[in-house]
Amino acid sequence: MIYMDYAATTPMSDVALNAYGDAARTYFGNTNSLHDAGTEAAQVYEWCRQQIGHYVGADGDHIYFTSGGSASNQLAVSHWMSREDGQHVIMSAGEHNSVQTMRASLEHEGFRVSIIPFRPDGRIDLEKLNDAISEDTALVCVQHVNGEMGSIQPIHDVADLCRRYHAKLHVDAVQSFGKLDLSKMANDVDSLAVTSHKLYGPKGVGALYLRDKPKTALTTNTIDLPSVVAFTAASEEAVTNIEQEEARFQSLRQTFKRELMYPDYVRWFEAGDQEQLPSIVGMAIHHMDGQYVMLECNRQNIAISTGSACDSRYEQHAHVTRALQMDDETARQFFRVSFGRYTTHDDVKKLAACLNELIELNVLDEVNSDGQPTTVQ
Repeated sequence: MIYMDYAATTPMSDVALNAYGDAARTYFGNTNSLHDAGTEAAQVYEWCRQQIGHYVGADGDHIYFTSGGSASNQLAVSHWMSREDGQHVIMSAGEHNSVQTMRASLEHEGFRVSIIPFRPDGRIDLEKLNDAISEDTALVCVQHVNGEMGSIQPIHDVADLCRRYHAKLHVDAVQSFGKLDLSKMANDVDSLAVTSHKLYGPKGVGALYLRDKPKTALTTNTIDLPSVVAFTAASEEAVTNIEQEEARFQSLRQTFKRELMYPDYVRWFEAGDQEQLPSIVGMAIHHMDGQYVMLECNRQNIAISTGSACDSRYEQHAHVTRALQMDDETARQFFRVSFGRYTTHDDVKKLAACLNELIELNVLDEVNSDGQPTTVQ
C-alpha cells in the first residue's frame, strides 16, 4: 500500500526500534529502585528528559513523559485550571479533539470558554483573539500546526498577547515537533505537548513541558523506559533532518499539484509558503465527498484520510472545516493527504493519477451529460 496518512501516525524507524530493544535488554531496572540497575535506568530516564527539553528549548527538569499527545494536552489544561488565575479559557476552533472535548467539563466547573475561528488561510484570527482575551483569561490553547491542513500558527504573536493579559499559553506541538525548529519554543509558551508516534517513534508515549512545577506527580510509578528511549532516539533523528525533509516535502507537494490534470475542480486549503507545513495537504474535489475519495483511493491501495484520526470518531467533519467556517457541502468534500519519510515522487504521481481518474469518471461525465454536476457520495 502507498501510505500517505503520516499526519495520523508513522511506522517506527529502525533507529527507534533498535533503541527500544537495546534499552529493554540493558536498562530493565525500575527507575524507582535503589539498587544499581534501578539507578542506571533512572540516569537514562533523566538523560532523555534533558534531550527532549533541549529540542524545545527547556530544561529537562520541566519535561514529563506521558502516554501521548492527548494525555499531554489534557494534563496541561487540568494543571492550569487548578490555579486561581481567572475563569475564562480561550481555544482556537481547530484544536485537537483532546482539547476540545474538555470544553464541557470546564464549563461545568464554572469556566467561560471562547472559541476563536481561523482566517481563510487556516491561521487563528488574531483580531478576534484580541477582542476575546481579558484580565479574566486564565488560559489560551493554540495548536502550533493544524493537523488537517498544515497551517502554522503565529505562536510568538499569540504569546505576546497572552503576556499582556497575564494569561497562560498552552501549545499543542504534536504535528510540528521533529518537523519544525522548536528550540526556542519554551521561551514563548507555558506548556507544550508533543508525541512520539508522529515522528517514527513508538505509540503510547509523549511528553509535556510545563513552565511551572506541578503540585502532584504527572508520571506513573513504573516508567516504560524502552519507549521513552525510543522516543528520544526518534526525536534526535527527526530534528537532525528537519531542513532536508522540509525541502523534500516542498518538492513532493509541487509534484503532486503539478500532476493534477483538472485544477479547476480542485480546492486547496493552505496558508502561505512561510506559514504552511508542506507535508500536510488539505484539499477537496468539487462535487465529490471526501469520504468517497478516501474509499476509492483505499480501493487502489493508497491510504489518505478525511481528517484527524482521533477526531473522526467524534465529529462528522474535520475540526478545521468548522474553524474555517465552511459550508456543509464543502466540509463534506474535504480530505487530507500527508507525506512522510518514505513517500516518493512516484507515490504522489500515482495518487494524482487516481484523483484524475475519479474526476474524469464522476465529475466530467456528469458535466458532459447534463451540464449540472452532482455530488458523488
